[in-house]
Amino acid sequence: MTVRVRALLQEALRLFSEAPPSDAQLQEWTMRLHAALEQEMPSDEETRKLLKDVLGTIYVREVERGGVAKRVPDVLRYTIDRVAPELRAELDRRIFAAADLIRLNKAERVGQTLKRFSGWLSSIPPGGTAETDLRSVASEILKPTAQVKFEARRVAIDQGHKLSAAVAHVVARGEGAIAAIWHDRGEHDRGYDARPEHLKRSGKLFLVRDSWATKDGLVRPGGPYTDDFEQPAEFPMCSCWWEWQTQPGALPETLLTAKGREWVKGAA
Repeated sequence: MTVRVRALLQEALRLFSEAPPSDAQLQEWTMRLHAALEQEMPSDEETRKLLKDVLGTIYVREVERGGVAKRVPDVLRYTIDRVAPELRAELDRRIFAAADLIRLNKAERVGQTLKRFSGWLSSIPPGGTAETDLRSVASEILKPTAQVKFEARRVAIDQGHKLSAAVAHVVARGEGAIAAIWHDRGEHDRGYDARPEHLKRSGKLFLVRDSWATKDGLVRPGGPYTDDFEQPAEFPMCSCWWEWQTQPGALPETLLTAKGREWVKGAA
């Protein structure tokens, strides 16, 4: 938080440390602090710019530069171009959702700070307070808003993971995916706070329910399926991702029917 906001808060604390404020004074200083905090918080315009920068960069990497091929191997450029309108809509949806979440978080943090400020002033006894370290008091009051910009950046990063996962899902569906392998970042990054249930799935293959390969009798039905649980990046700050498979030849023979094994031989 800037020196200006902290100075305004400490001025109020010094002013009322010897005697509690009247209702009118409390309202006036709460409004002043509210206005100062709002000026220091990222504006809606700044938030949208941040999100467009972060998510737009990811969109260009995944869609325009073909980075999605890491998640959907051998995907055709034709498929990406065909589903491009849906991918663009997903980008816009993520920007809107993230901006709304950041706005709500900001309002919540400002509200918490004002509540702390009002609570401290209202607790001053008639004879004043013995509290002398007003800097520490100010720091405690401002704690909720101290991390607003950091939280906004975290939201943008999290929405980036969700955008990448959504882009891959749309492209995989357009390419006719029949299965997917779950990957957890914690498998290779020990510093990542992996969810135990996600780490257990890492490297395992799951079938796409009612895929064309199952309907054509090439793949044995029975799962496990990709929709049996939450999806990669669905939970907050989840960096997991699917590696989608589009051809029966990419599956273990145990998952193929006799017809499927013959199909694979013919395609070889």
